[in-house]
Amino acid sequence: MPGGQNNEIQKLCIESGIIKSLLDICSSRNLNQITYPYIGALASFTYPSSFQMIQLLYQLKPFPSLLRLLDRTDENIVYYSMNAIDNIIYYGAIGTDSTSIHPYYEDLNQLGGIEKIFSLFRRTQDEFTKIVSATCLGIVFRAREMTDPEMKVEIISHLKSIINHENEDIKKLAQLALKCLAIKFAN
Repeated sequence: MPGGQNNEIQKLCIESGIIKSLLDICSSRNLNQITYPYIGALASFTYPSSFQMIQLLYQLKPFPSLLRLLDRTDENIVYYSMNAIDNIIYYGAIGTDSTSIHPYYEDLNQLGGIEKIFSLFRRTQDEFTKIVSATCLGIVFRAREMTDPEMKVEIISHLKSIINHENEDIKKLAQLALKCLAIKFAN
């Protein structure tokens, strides 16, 4: 689907309340009742996307709902939730000044999202969930120091280990995450 048409569909999904309804379901239903169709629809909304669409989504405060789903035991639900968070963080980074602090860091941090994502990074056995959680943390710490020494070592080590990944998208995400971290010399 051409980018412009996709943006129009995404805008319609926000304006009609579809995305808000999905977020409400993900925040209020019993965790075990939230199945792939719900999180799959939300995750597909976040990629491919644009900074403008992600800004509209961000106004709906998606992080509480998506972070809640990281508590699921179903690895697919967890992966798609983490992927949606990562996409929001990614578009927030590429849509703003590359040397400024990340615009969504404070909200994610206040919700305990940084710790929750790092905990997921440490416990997951799924390669892609580990990659997505590491790149997300690297990008959201743009121009900020990672003050947790264990987090700093583990995330930077993992990002360096995937910098030459065979998947071009993963390689680019790892490079962006390391570049974001490098802005703050202490990292």
